[in-house]
Amino acid sequence: MPNWCSNSIAFYQEDGGNCLLEAFYTDVSKYMDFKDVNGSPSDWVGNYLTENKIDTDSLYCRGFFANCELHSDHVLVSMETAWEPLPQVWDKMAEKYGLSYVYIAEEPGMGIYINTDVEGRFFTDRYLLDYFEVEDLELDSETLAEFGERLKAFSEHTHYYENFDDVMNDFKDFGFKADNIESLNKHLERFNLEVYEYAKE
Repeated sequence: MPNWCSNSIAFYQEDGGNCLLEAFYTDVSKYMDFKDVNGSPSDWVGNYLTENKIDTDSLYCRGFFANCELHSDHVLVSMETAWEPLPQVWDKMAEKYGLSYVYIAEEPGMGIYINTDVEGRFFTDRYLLDYFEVEDLELDSETLAEFGERLKAFSEHTHYYENFDDVMNDFKDFGFKADNIESLNKHLERFNLEVYEYAKE
């Protein structure tokens, strides 16, 4: 069974229009509850490619549509893919309608955190601290006594940050001095934690 990578892809027109977006949205939406040749529901992305006569022989396309939303300046497609993002597939989808796209992807098991939206037009997150529970960190009694309550204050949910200052704000009560994510993560080794920076590609 694969690790599943969660992807959000924003398809947009370079000219800022939306006529191509509406056609693209209508097309992709059909595959949210697609019936395969046997009449069984299947949201497998390969159905979209096959029905649009896109050759899948050279494509890795193991993934499923999860959601599709039409916005005024983009179409947001959510997709779950096996192990990694599928930019070669999204290239084909964008090419069919003359669109461009950026995406954000997360797969914690493989340590994949990517945000190609360098301008922050659709996806502004730049750093992430994954969900954790303090009991699972296996801290020694001294560390737990000193930092346990501070860690519990922001445990049990995933944190997303738009800049490094926001990251440091969560750790302001820990007494750490860090000028960048690498130096902060050196401190966090004590807790078996790591703040991830999204790669740009």
